[in-house]
Amino acid sequence: MNYDDWKLATPDYEQMVSECCGADYDYINDDYEPTCCKCNEETFIIEKYEYDISEKEAIAEMRMDEERLERD
Repeated sequence: MNYDDWKLATPDYEQMVSECCGADYDYINDDYEPTCCKCNEETFIIEKYEYDISEKEAIAEMRMDEERLERD
């Protein structure tokens, strides 16, 4: 692979984040449950793009709720 192909290539990995707030996570306890570094609570681990999609959907839903309230 030449330098130009390497420079334009995307990474081979997906960043994993905590489901609660999209922050990093760590395995603090011995029970191997992931803990959010920001919230300090046990969490599920999802890929970054899944978290981004869920946040966009939540924002769109809030906007629709606000529009419904303004119409009523």
